[in-house]
Amino acid sequence: MGADFFGVADLSTAHEAIVAQGGPIVAAFPRAVSIGFGLLHAIVDRLPERAERAVAINYRHHAYDVINQRLDLLSSRVSSLVQREGFRVLPIPHRGE
Repeated sequence: MGADFFGVADLSTAHEAIVAQGGPIVAAFPRAVSIGFGLLHAIVDRLPERAERAVAINYRHHAYDVINQRLDLLSSRVSSLVQREGFRVLPIPHRGE
């Protein structure tokens, strides 16, 4: 589905840390799926010039807003597929600054 990176993790050994960080609702899920997209090199290469307004705006839009939207849409699709197979799912969006 277009992702550049994908992984699945058994979270059972990190249960207490997950409760502490994400709470009991998140900790109720014994596995995690992680999905990622590589950022465009031409945008990342300009990060040393991020004090320039145009560079900062371009990074914010393409490497943050667009990628997060793609991640949200893909995680929704993957979550639907996993749920259809009979498993409980909880997609967690990344919205940190």
